[in-house]
Amino acid sequence: MFKVAWIARFAPGMSKEDARRHWAEVHARLCVASSIPRYVQNHVVGPLPSAAGVTEETTHFDGYSCGWWPDEAAFRRTMEEPEWQALVDDGDNVFDMEFTNRMSAQVVEHTIVDGPASPYKVAWVAWFRKDMDPEEARTYWREVHGPLAAGAGVDRYVQNHAIATVGGGGEGSGAPAFAGFSECWFRDERHFLEAVGSDAWARVAEDGPNVFDPDVMWGAALEERVVRAGDVEGLAARS
Repeated sequence: MFKVAWIARFAPGMSKEDARRHWAEVHARLCVASSIPRYVQNHVVGPLPSAAGVTEETTHFDGYSCGWWPDEAAFRRTMEEPEWQALVDDGDNVFDMEFTNRMSAQVVEHTIVDGPASPYKVAWVAWFRKDMDPEEARTYWREVHGPLAAGAGVDRYVQNHAIATVGGGGEGSGAPAFAGFSECWFRDERHFLEAVGSDAWARVAEDGPNVFDPDVMWGAALEERVVRAGDVEGLAARS
């Protein structure tokens, strides 16, 4: 499976309401005109409390999109389509493309808690400690830090490890600008707040500085919009 994430800020001077509408109605329609098998938008709807492990109770991004393909060859074919170029051209109408291109990457998905995608979704965008080898940090995140959250009342928990830069047209080279992001789903906001107040979550927070830069951790509550619901399990099986 080949997965790409585009973390976005809206274009300067554009209202959040207008930008979200354009993204959900115009940009999404352009995306599904392409051959992308699965496409999901995640719209930021609010900040997370400091107890959730963020460095500031504010949001630093307006949302992110994820796309899935069975393999890199399929991804490259989509990137070459005129329909995808129309999507790229529309980016300037809604996003700060300098930021979005910098914060876009191929990601490797690791499902830590394989439960239902419940209605209340939150995400954290993270950077690794500067003194840690990225491969060592990814292993620690997946094998040590991740399992600590399994007993914290999370319905579903997915890590997305950024491994390579990807621009709007598929171009990119070198290390990504961020380590990746975690996604967690809860039954509702109350269950989320109960989780972050638990002893299990305290252990997660205590372990965080062992792998992540403690000075920068973004977080947000999200509205997830599945625009094209391709079979992710099938994509994974074929990759």
